[in-house]
Amino acid sequence: MKKYITFSTLSAATLVLAVVFAGAAFGGDLLKIRVGADSSSFSYQFRVAKGGGIFEKYGFDAEVFTFSYGIDTLNAAILGETDSAQAADFAVASRLSEGNNLRILAHILTYNIDGTLLYTNDPSIKGAEDLVGKRLGVQKATVNEYVWGQLFTKQGIDPKNVEQVYLGSNTELLAAFQAKEIDALWVSREYESAALEVENGRKLGNYELAGFNPRAYVLLDKGFIDANRAKIPDYLRALDEATAFLKERPDEAAKIIAKDLKIPADAARAGIDTYKYEIRFLQEDLNDVADVAAWSIENGLIKNAYDVKETLYLDAIKEAFPDRVGVK
Repeated sequence: MKKYITFSTLSAATLVLAVVFAGAAFGGDLLKIRVGADSSSFSYQFRVAKGGGIFEKYGFDAEVFTFSYGIDTLNAAILGETDSAQAADFAVASRLSEGNNLRILAHILTYNIDGTLLYTNDPSIKGAEDLVGKRLGVQKATVNEYVWGQLFTKQGIDPKNVEQVYLGSNTELLAAFQAKEIDALWVSREYESAALEVENGRKLGNYELAGFNPRAYVLLDKGFIDANRAKIPDYLRALDEATAFLKERPDEAAKIIAKDLKIPADAARAGIDTYKYEIRFLQEDLNDVADVAAWSIENGLIKNAYDVKETLYLDAIKEAFPDRVGVK
């Protein structure tokens, strides 16, 4: 049985030696893997696994490519530009409905209900009901678009009675918010300080306004899986150790992330609290993707019906963490 060194037992001085010894334990060359990661706290597990030497420890030569959103990591993997993708449920459901070689490996995180906030810069907007007739910043084809749809349903707002302004990145959204080109947007904790600096910028509420709390998943290309089946459980073990590092040593993790994303360490630290990170795949996770797909098909956001079970590859997580799998 292989013995894995955990970050909780390591000091900074022994980290390099631990990586060297662990790499030797795996033997042979490291497996190259191209990892697609988004530009926010959504991708922190992957950045800590890379920057903290965890991928290398588990036998991977990982190259992390940064994209604006999770949907972009899916697109890159579908095009063969990367091997691994990470995205929230709506983006996953949307792309899998098109038929491709991506397979869901595991749940990686669930949003904290108070981790993403609805902000406005319009003094006339006192509550969600006042969004009628307003300009809303939307990240098209991402879970953000789905969250807006859920908010409209819960608050009884006809989508035709708002102007959805589609923008391509968090930077563009914040710039439009600052320029008063949009009246409201969803802001994660790491960007909240920027929203507060905008004149009249203030919080309306959290995801309770939409009655929905998104989840996210890691996916691999089927060709990569088929060629490296014995190594896929170690990919999840690496992500799990990175998850533990985020939870147990958030300040150190924030420094790694800040260096990689070139953001302030305090912003990176705030971003860690946006999500509940956990490697698993339970029936509730399967239901989440299936329910999002069904609602999106019914409401015209996704065209093709499909069986989500056919898009799963659970052999790896069953081997790595058998007590964290529960699918009927």
